[in-house]
Amino acid sequence: MNNKTILLGLVIAGILIAGAIVYTNYQKEETSTESQIIPSQEAADKLITFINNNILKGQAVASLVEVLEENGFYKIKFNVEDQEVEWQMSRDGKLVFPQVIDLTKEILEPAEEPGQTVGNFSISSDEVCKEDGKTIVYFFGSEGCPHCVWERPIIEEVAAKFGDNISFHNNMDGDKDNEVFDKYSTGGVPTLVLGCKYYRVGSGEGSGKEEEIKNLTSLICDLTDNQPAAVCQ
Repeated sequence: MNNKTILLGLVIAGILIAGAIVYTNYQKEETSTESQIIPSQEAADKLITFINNNILKGQAVASLVEVLEENGFYKIKFNVEDQEVEWQMSRDGKLVFPQVIDLTKEILEPAEEPGQTVGNFSISSDEVCKEDGKTIVYFFGSEGCPHCVWERPIIEEVAAKFGDNISFHNNMDGDKDNEVFDKYSTGGVPTLVLGCKYYRVGSGEGSGKEEEIKNLTSLICDLTDNQPAAVCQ
């Protein structure tokens, strides 16, 4: 893998796996539940260390360009092979936008992805999961993630159109359905799992609201045998 490919993968990951990076210390020590502001330089060093150790892994080197405080966040610019990238970090050093990776958990390989469909959803080889005969639609998100805040009202609007034809599990800042989240997500939010058949980490912001509604509706209709007819015509 050449350096340009690595950089492209880094940038694409930042776009597609939207959310925030959840940090813990690298010695896996227990951390306080209270948020404490850390100095900007310490925050920047933490991010650069994470990128070099967990993303680039010796294939290239990220170096800090500058760190600024802006709108309650640290804006951190770094360089990889003469290409500049900018991410934002919360002042407690725990969240980095636009990507979310939970470093308190073991980093696992993503689930096998036989293919993709509309809306950049991956297609699993699993059977459609149901609850009381209804296709289950899962949403996982956090109020601290702007991409989740964008996606949530859209999936809620789409799910409402299907009524009793689906079972909607809205896990916004929830702690339920963890086994589903662990199976279909790389640790990022928002994560959408439609009937355990279609799944995606990241929002549909790139396509816009109307296209996202259309894509979600189309995929769920496929899982409900085009019911209700008024929605799936």
